[in-house]
Amino acid sequence: MTEKDFSELMQVRRRQQKRSRSAIFTGEQFVLEETDWYLLNLFRLWWHYGMSFLLVPAFAGAMLLAGAQGNRWAVEGGNKLVCSGLLKLTKANIIHARVTAISLHSSEGKPLYQVHYENEDGPGSNFYDIVVIAAQLHDSKNNITFQNFDPPIAEFPGTFHTTVTSIVHGYLNSSYFGFPDPKLFPFASVLTTEAPGLFFNSMDNICPVNLSNTFKRKQPQEAAVWRVHSQHPLEKQELKMLFRSYYSVQVTEWQVCPDYGSVKNLPPIILHDSLFYLNTMEWAASSMEMSAVAARNVALLAYNRWNHDVEKIDQKDLMHKVKTEL
Repeated sequence: MTEKDFSELMQVRRRQQKRSRSAIFTGEQFVLEETDWYLLNLFRLWWHYGMSFLLVPAFAGAMLLAGAQGNRWAVEGGNKLVCSGLLKLTKANIIHARVTAISLHSSEGKPLYQVHYENEDGPGSNFYDIVVIAAQLHDSKNNITFQNFDPPIAEFPGTFHTTVTSIVHGYLNSSYFGFPDPKLFPFASVLTTEAPGLFFNSMDNICPVNLSNTFKRKQPQEAAVWRVHSQHPLEKQELKMLFRSYYSVQVTEWQVCPDYGSVKNLPPIILHDSLFYLNTMEWAASSMEMSAVAARNVALLAYNRWNHDVEKIDQKDLMHKVKTEL
């Protein structure tokens, strides 16, 4: 499906992209600056970091690197419209409630799952032939209990990486980055390396979700809205280092992605015959795009298992077919 087809199907418009440049900052200098040439950017990455940024262990980091930049595909009005649009297209019966437990039963020799939930009307439950869990089941994130399963479904080990996002409306202190004259500061997105003294991970000049044809990104010497990612809430002294002055600061602390080093193996996708765990993919690389791929694959897996079409599951020659097609 092309981007145009997707936009027409969802009845959304792609948000206009405002050209911007990114760079990597060490705390003392910029070691890598983005250019208008894709191949040159790729070569510079290879020159500084070798081939490791293309290997599988670096894949999750690459996803985070992409997510830290502000110039990404987005929907006019906010990406939340994609979620609401997909729900509308499915014509699903949506129950606004919090799932508390899943219990196993049987009907005519087949498993039947009772999903227990709570909402403003009180507790309730429904029976389903197939259940897909799209929520974390790891330790402190797990609020769902499993009943009557043998062997029992245990919680999965693993921790999450916490980050703090600060939305700052103010004047950038370009001198901190080695540009005494703010008019000469060329970057709208700054990534950082792991270095002593650096107290933030990335920052970028963000644009509204709705952009008019006449919208122009604020110049470095003007007051703009900046998004700063850090490991802890920024102290006043740290804010003064990044900004000459500011009007407001909004702080949100959230668990952005799994701590990939906290687990050795990925959790199973199939928890029971027709009980599937979608968020397994998040422990390989966490992003909306990866979750969408996982959702499609889980839907195909559930469909093929339900119809006993085992030839389409775990195909032994799948990689050979893929290589042949490529």
